[in-house]
Amino acid sequence: MSKIKISAELSHLCPLAEVIEQASLLEDKGFYRVWVPDTVVSPWEAWLVASLITHHTSRLNIGLGVTNPYTRHPVVMAQMACTLQLLSNGRLTLSLGKGIARFLEKAGIKQQEKALEECLTILRRLTNGERTSFEGEAFRLDAVRLRTEPPKKKIPLYVAAMGPSGWETAARIADGVSTIRGEKTDELRHRYLGDHPLPVAVLVPFSLAKPDFFPNTVRSPDGLTELITDLEKAGFDEVIVAYEGMKDLELVAREFERR
Repeated sequence: MSKIKISAELSHLCPLAEVIEQASLLEDKGFYRVWVPDTVVSPWEAWLVASLITHHTSRLNIGLGVTNPYTRHPVVMAQMACTLQLLSNGRLTLSLGKGIARFLEKAGIKQQEKALEECLTILRRLTNGERTSFEGEAFRLDAVRLRTEPPKKKIPLYVAAMGPSGWETAARIADGVSTIRGEKTDELRHRYLGDHPLPVAVLVPFSLAKPDFFPNTVRSPDGLTELITDLEKAGFDEVIVAYEGMKDLELVAREFERR
């Protein structure tokens, strides 16, 4: 049985002034990765904060996401990803999903069925340094090539999967899967990945003080430890602890030291 990697999602409630402190604590305690969520409900912008973390850490891997194909054009996203991969010396992983329909609608953005797959295709080509022409339903490119230096270490592209559609898409086109713990997570993993194993990162919400922080929030350190052990036994690759605040993060760090 492989040892599960323990990561954390930077709290979307984290004040901008505390980002460096929290990321530094994660690195000091030996966490595998910090995931920076791309959400408008945080008091900061995800790519800028990921760059800030890159500058103030040296070992901590950095996950950007879940992001979407709409709020940043794939060409812009590819240039940003190459830059961050180079600055971080190869520590970046990118996770993409279909986007939150309610938010996109408020922003005047219409979801398109093929946008996610087309975005991943474009990202792969551009970040590999290819001159890219593309004719899709959502995106069109005419011989675009970035001047950004292609990273020596390829950027892993994960797909966010909740239901069957997301898992099916991830199995076909992704380098990994990010998901949220649910009753059918293990069943979906076996059904859609089968003999084509991809790394799967499972997000687990944790908070002592705020039970409604996320659906199915774990509310005790012992419960968190038990759940991580169960995920490890089931063969998952990475657990992402989504904590609410600094006190929760310190508790998670102590539990991590006990393992």
